[in-house]
Parts: sequence; structure tokens; C-alpha cells
Amino acid sequence: MLSVVFGSLLSAQDFADFDEEKQAQFKKGEVLVLALRPGEVTSKDTFVTVAQMLEGTREEIWNVINDKEEAENFVDGVLESKVLKEDGNRILVEQRTHVGGPKGAYRYRLWHTLTPMTRADFSYDGGEIKDIKGSWWIFEGNDPEHCLVVYSLHIHPGFFAPQTIVKHGMIKSMPGTLASMQKEVLRRREE
Repeated sequence: MLSVVFGSLLSAQDFADFDEEKQAQFKKGEVLVLALRPGEVTSKDTFVTVAQMLEGTREEIWNVINDKEEAENFVDGVLESKVLKEDGNRILVEQRTHVGGPKGAYRYRLWHTLTPMTRADFSYDGGEIKDIKGSWWIFEGNDPEHCLVVYSLHIHPGFFAPQTIVKHGMIKSMPGTLASMQKEVLRRREE
């Protein structure tokens, strides 16, 4: 069963950098909500950041995180996704997702800056939401077949919605995104 636990870590690194209690939680498949993004020493309280140990090699997990053309087929809440432009290590992606709010589904464009096999950062380029930014990190896990995946996200919908309510919704939905990634990694492994 997936559970959410609030962490008080300064930053997420490799699995070995976590204390024994958090390592045990990761081994049980739990999602930790981190106080800070990897590399941060203080927080502006802008992002919601979650981490989970996923079964899969770094390459298997990267291939799923980076598959924007097929994301609508395996990521909860993604209704449409397509790459509009590629420019070196950057790609422009248009998505329509269900993110809550009065309209339900919103279309927007994001620039993704890719550091293959380790990190993907994304930032808003336009659309029906005021702002979205975030990152994916893939860290070493407790063995070669597991990686610690950290997902950090900020959404500003642009209409009246207090950030506390938006963040509460994200804390509830982001573990589902990690679960979608895990399911797809395992599905592709069986093919």
C-alpha cells in the first residue's frame, strides 16, 4: 500500500544519504514528501517534492519519464501529450491534463531541459494555466535494480485558488504519478 510520509530532510540524494528510518520507508514502497528539493538548503515553499524508490534501472526509468509522446497512455491525469519542438537537450511539449479546478482540463506548453539518465527540468511556455515548473531526478537506489526517483512540482492555476489548497491536491495526486511511472517501467520490461 502506498502511504505518504512528511520528511524533514534537507535534501534528497542517493538512497544511502537517508537515515535508516527513511530507507526502511522507501524499501516498503512508501512515498516521502520532502521538505526541500535536491540540493536546496532552504525552501521558499514554492514546490511540492515527493520521492519513492522505483523498481527499474536508471535507463528504464529515464525512458519512461522522458516519453512525452506516449505519456497520455500511462500517466494518470495526462489527456494529451506531444512534442512540438526539439532543440538539443531541450524539448517543447504541449499537454492537456486534468489538474482539478473549475474547468477540469487545461492545455499548456512546457520546455523540458534534459540531463539524460539523471534529471529533467520543465518550465512554463504558455497556455491555460498561469505557471508550472518542476523537475525529475533519478538517484542511486539500494541496489542496481532500484532507483530513488524525486518529483518536484509547482502549479499556479491563474484563477482564485489558494496555494495551500493547490499544494494539498498535489500531495494527494503526485504519488499517483510516481505509481504510473512504476507501472509503465514494469510493463515495458515484460514486453
